[in-house]
Amino acid sequence: MSAAHGVPPRGAPQGATDTLTLKVGGKNLTGWQRVSVIRSMDSVPASFDIQVTEKYPLAPDIDVKPGAPCTVSIGGDLVLTGYVDRYTASIAAGDHTVRIAGRSMSEDLVDCSALFDTSGNQPGMQKLNGTALAIAQGLAKPYGVTITSLAGDGATIPQFNINLGETAWEIIDRVTRYSKLVAYDLPDGSMVMAQAGSEQMASGFALGSNVEHADVSYSMDERFSQYEAHFLSTMAFGTDAGVNSPTIGQIVKDDGVPRFRKRYIVSEQTILGRPIAYDRAVWERNRRYGRSQVFNVVCDSWRDAAGALWAPNHLAPIQATALKLPAPNDDVWVIASVSYLRDENGQHAALTLMPKQAFDPEPLSLQNIPPMIGDTQGNNPTKPDNTFNPPKQTAQT
Repeated sequence: MSAAHGVPPRGAPQGATDTLTLKVGGKNLTGWQRVSVIRSMDSVPASFDIQVTEKYPLAPDIDVKPGAPCTVSIGGDLVLTGYVDRYTASIAAGDHTVRIAGRSMSEDLVDCSALFDTSGNQPGMQKLNGTALAIAQGLAKPYGVTITSLAGDGATIPQFNINLGETAWEIIDRVTRYSKLVAYDLPDGSMVMAQAGSEQMASGFALGSNVEHADVSYSMDERFSQYEAHFLSTMAFGTDAGVNSPTIGQIVKDDGVPRFRKRYIVSEQTILGRPIAYDRAVWERNRRYGRSQVFNVVCDSWRDAAGALWAPNHLAPIQATALKLPAPNDDVWVIASVSYLRDENGQHAALTLMPKQAFDPEPLSLQNIPPMIGDTQGNNPTKPDNTFNPPKQTAQT
């Protein structure tokens, strides 16, 4: 009997099972032969896609309606709370297949237009004197989604207006990045604002232990030795040159690039332009460094050594010296995404990990015209960390 039929996976505590259960319409549906549940830091919402054939005796009796609220659990652990998006049934000679796909509750924030809840009155299009967290919560409330934060309330914004046609998620993502945070789904259907790498798994991934397949990619073509920051690409007529000049800008260096490679970073900001232009240059360096190292792994369990399901935005150690990763791996590697998979080849977890810098939020100004707020550093209680200490380059053979 395989783990797909309830045997505890290696590393899980005694008595744990990895049976996937879809609860919808008051029924618990199990026995799924194909399973894919995806949670990620880089994309919202979380999603599931499950399938069963007529060999499962209850397949013809599955009555699931698109739009129905549902939950997805693995063993006793809730993984996703959301809605059924699609129900697909197909039939052929000797084959009857039922396939159900859905997403977490945040799908309504991604799909639907933005409007502010105004405490029982008509929803409005303006928010006054709100923090990033308060703005996000106001946008999420009409759609029944709760948003919390692990890193404070974020930046204070005296006035914020919705542009007609924007989705709620577009604005939430923007004010979250403005506060130097990231936002992602939680299993209970809520969302959380946090800094990258804010939690830790009990174990990681080691060749010869729980790794079935792994690959790592290192790249240099998207990195540059110098990033020069400017807030305008042209100098306005009648203005003094100074730092407005395209020939003068702050330099941010990446000493890990072995030869001279220069890149100009233009933020195209007016007020608030200078600090944001420099922050953009720092962000370009850090993010390009982080995204230049990608570790993909398929492991034999959906859980870590303590029995917790692998989850995004968690740190996890990697032991893979055969792939030229330093030993021990002192870098900060963050789980970017995890896919819980089951098919004819068995049960696996597929994960992508990158250094923490890969998830630095892009600095931005919320308004390109002179805003009613001070600089982002003064209004933001979550201070950005602009330090950059990449590990020493190791020879690749």
